[in-house]
Amino acid sequence: MKTNSIITLLVSSVILTGISAAITHYAIRDSRNRVEWVFHTYEVIDHSATLLTHLKDTESSQRGYLITGDSSYLQNFKANREMVLATGDSISKLVSDNTTQTSLVQTKLLPTVARKLAYIEAAISKYNINGKDSAFALIRRGPGKILMDSIQLYTAAFSKHEKELLTNQLEQVAITHNRQIIIRYGSFILIAFVSILALFTIVQKQERNEELIKELNLVNTSLEKKVEQRTVELKRQSDVAEELNQKLQENMEELEMFYETLQVKSIKTESALQEIEDLYNNAPCGYHSLASDGTIIRMNQTELKWLGYTLDEVLSKMHVTSILVPEEHTSYYNDFEAFKREGFIHNKEHTFLRKDGSTFPVLLNATAIYNELGEYMMSRGTVIDITERKVYEHQLMEVNKKLTRFNTDKDNFLNVAAHDLKSPVNNILGLISLINMQKGNISPEQAEYILHIQHLCSNMQNLIGNLLDIGKIEGGIMEFKPEPVNMSEFMKEHLDDFKDHAATKHISLILEDHTPNRCIITDRSALQRIAENLISNALKFSPPHTRVIIRLEQTDHHLKMEVQDHGLGIQPNEINLLFRKFQKLSTRPTGGEGSSGLGLSIVKELVTALNGKISVTSEVNKGTIFSVELPLFESA
Repeated sequence: MKTNSIITLLVSSVILTGISAAITHYAIRDSRNRVEWVFHTYEVIDHSATLLTHLKDTESSQRGYLITGDSSYLQNFKANREMVLATGDSISKLVSDNTTQTSLVQTKLLPTVARKLAYIEAAISKYNINGKDSAFALIRRGPGKILMDSIQLYTAAFSKHEKELLTNQLEQVAITHNRQIIIRYGSFILIAFVSILALFTIVQKQERNEELIKELNLVNTSLEKKVEQRTVELKRQSDVAEELNQKLQENMEELEMFYETLQVKSIKTESALQEIEDLYNNAPCGYHSLASDGTIIRMNQTELKWLGYTLDEVLSKMHVTSILVPEEHTSYYNDFEAFKREGFIHNKEHTFLRKDGSTFPVLLNATAIYNELGEYMMSRGTVIDITERKVYEHQLMEVNKKLTRFNTDKDNFLNVAAHDLKSPVNNILGLISLINMQKGNISPEQAEYILHIQHLCSNMQNLIGNLLDIGKIEGGIMEFKPEPVNMSEFMKEHLDDFKDHAATKHISLILEDHTPNRCIITDRSALQRIAENLISNALKFSPPHTRVIIRLEQTDHHLKMEVQDHGLGIQPNEINLLFRKFQKLSTRPTGGEGSSGLGLSIVKELVTALNGKISVTSEVNKGTIFSVELPLFESA
């Protein structure tokens, strides 16, 4: 334990020395960086002063040229102008790592310098074209002095910010340097302390070793005494061993008698194994086992009879692909490796190949057997001949095809019947409208009959529309044409179609519109069918002297339409049946109206097609609310 302490102390000393060296290295590097920062800052400040100087020289050259007309001033002007531009580029590169300075240079200083140069050049151009007076007039009324003052302010701010950056950097470096000095001196103190502690530990270790030598001498003396005692004990144990040997001889005689009894039981076990083997070989299903390479190492007589092979022809000689049709070899190689990893196969269908070349379908279930190391040893597979089942499946498929064909014929018949009925019903409604226009020639009793016929025709017209919609939806031929629809105007327009029906049952039809003049992009025809079915349904199942409320609301991304009635409601166990075709619930229409069970299924299909959602909440004897949410933008 002491040795470990010494090693730990020495290692700590080495680590602390390394840390001190690293800190010294970084301190030297920081000093170098500090010098580079100073040079960089003064270089930037010098460039800004140079920029201002060259700009002033440029202005002086311009004035000399304007006053004297001497072309040498013009050459000085061009040279100074190039120096201004070059100095501006240098300043941009020097401060490219500082976003604040870069912003000041790019957005304020250099654009102002460019404007100043342009102003100077404009005066020269004016001089060359219109003469001296025109050029000096431009200078007097131009912003030359303002631009130069702005440039001086910008360069002063630029230099001041550079100096502040240098000051901050030097302060940070000084703080870091002070911390490094503290850490270095602390490391030296710890190294000295650790060294002294290690020396003290070594001295203690030496003293402890001397004490241990003394203790070992005492232990050695004690061991010699114990050896003498152990020798006496071994002699006594030898006598005991002789006694045990005699008893062992007696036990051997008893074992011989047990062996004879065991032989009798072995005969009985062999008989039981023979029975198990008979059960394995003559089972009503096939059994086989595969080695890791797919070689067949076991197979019962049932499977051998199916295949037409003998046991000698198969075991350890045939690969499992020999009894599979060629089309399934690839499937076997893909699945067998996965089987060895996962350890099971459930109800996998194969086609087995008999010795005579004929085939038959089977159902395979298998389990993998592993050794103690988890390595695959063999499989145990159960094979069931499913020839009869395949025959039944084929028959079932034929029946299913016939049913599909009958269903198609039924749909075609309903579509044809609906189309054929549509025109007569419309003609009847047209005739009723003509009769209503001549009410003076109709008795009250006849008017009542006509009203009854009109309601029956409207119901018939609604049923025909539902049948046509179902045909289009199931046939996949429903067409949608998205267009802007003003929901307020749309709902007011279509509520008029239901006022007569509502008035007949003394039901108040109320529109609560919280979306004035709100347009959505959707299919108008589909939206009309949704509204007609929901409102018609609400009127149909509402008792007289109640209210049906149509409510329009807007969420963040949807427009919500609710149709609320105050009828008998829907039983909780029937909510899930609402949107099925031809589904009739226990709640019946309150005015003896007919119900085909198609309306809500059509609404569900149309809402889904418009990328919307429909939901229903209902309370028995209190009423039902159907809610439709449609996206505000294109929904079809």
